[in-house]
Amino acid sequence: MNLTSKQHQNFLFFISFVTVLRLALAPFVGLGVDEAHYVLYALNLDLSYFDHPPLVGWVQYIFTSIFGTGEFGSRVAAIVIGFFTSIFIYSLIYSINENSKEAFIAVLALHASFLFNALFLMLMPDTLLFLFILPIIFTVIKIEENNKLSSWILLGVFLGLAGLSKYTAVLFIVPIIIYFIIKKRYELFYTIKIIPSIFIALIIILPVIIWNIQNDWSSFAYQSAHVVGSNTINWNGFFSSIGAQLGAYNPFLAPLAFYGLYKALRSENSTLFLTALFGLVMIAFFTYASLYKTALPHWSALFYMLFIPIGTYYMLRVSKKYLKFAIGFGLIISLISYAELGFKFIPLSDHQSLHRDIYGWDKIMKKANEKITDETTQAIAVTNWTLASRAIYYDRSYNSDVYLIDDRSDQFDVWEKDKAIGKDLVVINTYSFKKEIEKYMECSKVIKHSEFDIMLNNSKVNTIQLVTCKNYQGLK
Repeated sequence: MNLTSKQHQNFLFFISFVTVLRLALAPFVGLGVDEAHYVLYALNLDLSYFDHPPLVGWVQYIFTSIFGTGEFGSRVAAIVIGFFTSIFIYSLIYSINENSKEAFIAVLALHASFLFNALFLMLMPDTLLFLFILPIIFTVIKIEENNKLSSWILLGVFLGLAGLSKYTAVLFIVPIIIYFIIKKRYELFYTIKIIPSIFIALIIILPVIIWNIQNDWSSFAYQSAHVVGSNTINWNGFFSSIGAQLGAYNPFLAPLAFYGLYKALRSENSTLFLTALFGLVMIAFFTYASLYKTALPHWSALFYMLFIPIGTYYMLRVSKKYLKFAIGFGLIISLISYAELGFKFIPLSDHQSLHRDIYGWDKIMKKANEKITDETTQAIAVTNWTLASRAIYYDRSYNSDVYLIDDRSDQFDVWEKDKAIGKDLVVINTYSFKKEIEKYMECSKVIKHSEFDIMLNNSKVNTIQLVTCKNYQGLK
């Protein structure tokens, strides 16, 4: 496929426009919980991390070293990945029947799925996997066709990088094995060429293994509990997970993913069939996991990234009118969402703002640091992990330390250079996460400072109370 040819011009114009739009929007939106957390990875480089493998932090380090650690620099990597992911999806659909118009419509559907407009703006481990899954699929097909050593080596590289991105990448091995069995290519299991592939993949993920050895395998233990956190089925959580996925990916396009999976499983096209095996394994795993722990919508992003475009391709043969509505609806809502992120014009009631997680943290940290007169004896604290990443990120221009005060083991415990015991802590209480410090922490004295509001369009986005805990001695 030659992307420079005239038939691909509409596709290239669209993804170029969307990329420029995201780059223009990036510096005007505060970082969210997860975004800030992975920028902190870059600011605290390590072999791996408590909650995820290291590649997301390493990639952020490269891009923030070039573009700065501000909001713009923190988002360039995700925007670039969104550009190349669109090319991969376009190539997948185009390879079916070399119809550039249908491939373009499939990419439009991808960008009309709401959550991808966030994941192509915010760098997360899931975003990195978008880069690797289709190259892995294409490489497996090449191995089936020619069984060349170079293809095996490339597969080892891609699988290793996927493993450096997210632990669930281990699932990628399952559909590859199933595919070779179905195709009766048993010789591919014991060819000598598989050895360097395995060796290369293991070498690439070695930092994760070393870090876990050094830290009592805490990352593996955390992830196993994080994904499947209970032994009892939670039906309310399960249906909440399903509903969240439908809403997050566009309720008119998300069902097409399952239609696309069904059609791809029945396809004689080897690439589509292998893609279907990947999708089946992933959606089966996350559906099972959501029975025990409410699944976040982005956990299944890879499945929808692959099968909303594939489902769109097949739906073109059933109802173009439905697709026109579903894609049009998604693009309009996505465009309005981007406009709201940039211009913040939608009025909402107090504490119901769409910006409540991403707006005002620069002011919050400025106010907190005004209470610090001696960095050696005083520090800032938060009481919930969801606040910690943003507090630490927006505190980076100050000399104060920020502590997460809770009884949960996480990455913040690894980062803390010393303990908060004995310090005077300026605790940040937000509207959504408020603690009664007298009941929560051992302090020689508790001083409540006056509240202040984070305002936007004459409405309260957040209400903050700063509370000083003198001579902190631990949790009660």
